[in-house]
Amino acid sequence: MNTLYPKVTAVTIMYGDRWKFLSQVVIAVMRDPYITKLIIVDNGSKNKEEIENGVKEYGDRVVVLRQEKNLGSAGGFAVGLDYARRTDCDYVFILDDDSVPEDGSIMSFMEIVRLFPNKKVVLSGSRDNVLENKEHFYKPSIADDKPRGTFFEVFSLRKFIHFIKLFDRRKKKVKRGPFIPIIPTEGFIYGGAFIPIEAVREAPLPDASLFLYGDDIEYSWNIKKLGYESYLCSKPRLYDVDLTFGTNGSHIFGQFDPSTLPFKVYYRIRNMVRLSRKHSNQSTIILFLNIFFWMLGLFILGLFKFGPTVTYFKRVKLMSQAVYTGYFSKSKMAKKLESSFFK
Repeated sequence: MNTLYPKVTAVTIMYGDRWKFLSQVVIAVMRDPYITKLIIVDNGSKNKEEIENGVKEYGDRVVVLRQEKNLGSAGGFAVGLDYARRTDCDYVFILDDDSVPEDGSIMSFMEIVRLFPNKKVVLSGSRDNVLENKEHFYKPSIADDKPRGTFFEVFSLRKFIHFIKLFDRRKKKVKRGPFIPIIPTEGFIYGGAFIPIEAVREAPLPDASLFLYGDDIEYSWNIKKLGYESYLCSKPRLYDVDLTFGTNGSHIFGQFDPSTLPFKVYYRIRNMVRLSRKHSNQSTIILFLNIFFWMLGLFILGLFKFGPTVTYFKRVKLMSQAVYTGYFSKSKMAKKLESSFFK
């Protein structure tokens, strides 16, 4: 593998009417001399002509893979990563359609790769404007988190203390540890992941049935099972030009934010349940109790933050349905809900 002049294939997807975001990603990616190929998976977008006009100046450096319908992030990245497996490259750089990398991103990654000469590593850039992301680099403990196979671990003093702190509205200085620029992680997400091509070729492709949310976490768990370690890096930085959950990207309070699209809330909760049931070592009863109390805590926090609004109660109903379909994925409720999102 060439660590001086790496060849990198970038993969991204888009759907709907999102060229205004993707166009910024394309410009940033195409400026990097080490990215030899950009794969765009078009999930039945409304911008076919704009995409064609926007990428034609880059010639065969850009490949657009047309899909007849929205396959979600899971199906879309499965298509894109499968194509990337057959490209001549050393690394694959995965980006969401709104994750704009800063200049010199690949060289920043390679400088970090050289710090681990005898290890197989996957790196992720810092999503600079996502609220929770910045705090990761100041955590007092940086012990490597092994994949636990669940999103629901409630019964611990640490979790309870964190839950109580979320009710504190006072603006106070957060206690931080020293700044640590490279930290080990339990897994990684698509937006900003930098993966050796060997891992992409060996690991199972993302599970298309998950559609959206959590498929990247499962994909990262599967890569870590191959002996790779994953790290979050303060450099390079990426800027999310369209935050997924609410105005500040919070994965807690953003669930109840009116600006968060309902289908994103639904698939997040549904897949958290599905993946935890699939991978967790917890007993069925303990996992169920963890899910119950986690959701109850989430509902209490949402009520505390937004009050008893119509939107709040609609989101409580939607998330409750998502838990149910996480257990019963082939139920009539699941089919009815999931067919209604993209009519």
